[in-house]
Amino acid sequence: MPLHRSRRLVLKEYDCAERFAAMADMAAWRFVSVLPAEPSHGMPVTASWEITTAHFVTLFRDSEHRLAYTAALSWFGQEAAAHFLYHPIASLELAGLETWTDEELINAVSAASNPDEHATAVIRAGIGAPATIAKPWVEAFFAAVRHPAEEVRAAGIQAIMHADWPMFAELLHAMAKEDPSRRIRKQAKRNAVVLETRATTVEPQGE
Repeated sequence: MPLHRSRRLVLKEYDCAERFAAMADMAAWRFVSVLPAEPSHGMPVTASWEITTAHFVTLFRDSEHRLAYTAALSWFGQEAAAHFLYHPIASLELAGLETWTDEELINAVSAASNPDEHATAVIRAGIGAPATIAKPWVEAFFAAVRHPAEEVRAAGIQAIMHADWPMFAELLHAMAKEDPSRRIRKQAKRNAVVLETRATTVEPQGE
């Protein structure tokens, strides 16, 4: 039985591990594990706490992009994971750990002044994307994969994979044929197949 995940909350503070752990202690969550990063597989550092039997809160920290985010996970399906997301939301507010709003996520993409900022902003928006397709994210992803800077196009692919919306497999297939960069074509082709496979085997994330 797979572990189901809620929508992610993107934290504004990257160096928040100690404060997050202290928050978890105050909430009486049971510490479960820390898993090291696996950069070759795009896996960030993760730390997990059990809220109640079979329901968890996990902190993810991506050192490459200096992004931290959290989500609720459950063995009992997407609805249960989405329901238990209120635990970290309430605890984060009490601990003074702010999260990015939808408006802020999208505005940061539009406000980026250079390729580095644009790449980070679009990946952050992808991590914090809602469960259902939303026009501002679609526009941000399309703009990223058409950007003249290769690093932004690569970030656009990463953002699409974080959002996990199957409709974007078609766009990735097109990039695999048309992008001027061989590296991007390979990345797009590989991820198009992954996205299509996910669509047939995994439920979408919780709201």
